[in-house]
Amino acid sequence: MQGSLAPSLAYDFRRAFVNPLRTWNRMRHWVQLARYAELPYLDLMRYRRELRNDREFQAHLKRCLEEIHYGFAGLAQLYAVVRAAKPAVVVETGVASGMSSAHILRALEANGSGTLYSIDLPNVQEGSILPHGRTTGWIVPAALRARWNLKLGDTRELLPKLLDSLDRVDLFLHDSDHSYEAMSFEFERALPKLAPGGLLMSDDSHLHTAWDDFCARHGLRPTRVENLGVTRAHRRHP
Repeated sequence: MQGSLAPSLAYDFRRAFVNPLRTWNRMRHWVQLARYAELPYLDLMRYRRELRNDREFQAHLKRCLEEIHYGFAGLAQLYAVVRAAKPAVVVETGVASGMSSAHILRALEANGSGTLYSIDLPNVQEGSILPHGRTTGWIVPAALRARWNLKLGDTRELLPKLLDSLDRVDLFLHDSDHSYEAMSFEFERALPKLAPGGLLMSDDSHLHTAWDDFCARHGLRPTRVENLGVTRAHRRHP
C-alpha cells in the first residue's frame, strides 16, 4: 500500500466504527466516481486526502461558510477529479458565492496548469442568493484568481460565444439554471467542444430527465454519483 494513502484509509476506518453505513456509502460513491470518470481510484483518494489536509484553504472555507447556507455537495469529488484528470480548459456555468469555483481553481493551481472559464447570472436561483454586499465568486481567494476568467450574464447568450472562442474544453460543469430546457441547452452546446474523452459533469442531475435524455441521444453513459452527473465524451478513433 502506498504510504501516502495509508493515513487516509486509517481515517476512513476510524469513521466507519462511528457510522458504518454512512462510511460504506461514502466509499462506494468514490469507487463509482473513479469508474464513471475513468480515473484511478487510488489517485482520487490521494487527492481527497490532500484537500482535507490543506489547512489554509479549509480554514478559509470555514470562515466563508459562516455567511452562506448552501453549497455544492460534490466539492471534494470535483477537486479530486480536476487534480487527477489535469484539464487544461475547464468551463463551468453557475458560480454564486464560488464554492465550486474555488475548489476547481485550487486543484488547477496544485496541477500547475489550466484555466477556469465561469459564467454566472447572480441571484436568479432560489437557495443560491449571494450574501448582502457580496459579489459573484467572493469566496475564491485572491491568490487563485490568476487562472480564472469570469463572465456575468445569461448562459444562453454567453456560453455559445465563450465556446466559440475556445479550441476545446477538457471538463464542463453545469451548475446554473436547473430547468430541463437550460440543462439540455448547455449540454448540447458543450458536447461538440469537448476534447475526445473530455469530462461532462452536472450538479443536480437527478431533478428531471434532462441528463438521462441528453446522454441517450448521444450514446453516452448517464451515470451519476449521488446527484452529480458524470460522463465522458466519446474518444475519436482514426
